[in-house]
Amino acid sequence: MSGLLAGIAAVTVPLVLLASLAGQVRRPAALAAALRAHRVLPAALAGATAAAVIAAEALIGVTGAAALLLRLDGPVRAAGGAAAVLLALYASYAAHVARTRHGVPCGCGGGGTPMNGWVAGRAAALCALALTGALHGLPAGSTLYESSVEVAAGLGFAVLLWTLPHAMTEERRTAG
Repeated sequence: MSGLLAGIAAVTVPLVLLASLAGQVRRPAALAAALRAHRVLPAALAGATAAAVIAAEALIGVTGAAALLLRLDGPVRAAGGAAAVLLALYASYAAHVARTRHGVPCGCGGGGTPMNGWVAGRAAALCALALTGALHGLPAGSTLYESSVEVAAGLGFAVLLWTLPHAMTEERRTAG
């Protein structure tokens, strides 16, 4: 079972990181603006921090996806480990901001989703998946059927985890 989950992780984690990268490319200033709104870091560091975070997501996402496509176990494990560290930082940061600042944007993937517990939960779930992939690596000797299940499940997990915070955010509109 852990082999199946590791295979799913090898698909899910790079896909979510690359989806985030695509969103950041579409709205390049969104993350820096969100970091300034969070008021955790000095405002002067928001741009550089945003650039570093986006570069880390790009490097880990591209490395993980390429290693998966080439079936390179070592690089898949390394990308999974790096992703687990990055996502653990995201989960901790998101939990802190969600507790201390209400109504601020997440900045995730260039979108306008507010920072909340669902953002932290998504990062924690992705961290656990990435850690599973790092520890177990690619399943050895997978059949075409098993690989297709891993890909289908990985795509499903990626879509669910990517949309979770936005889907769980209920906007309250006042009658007016």
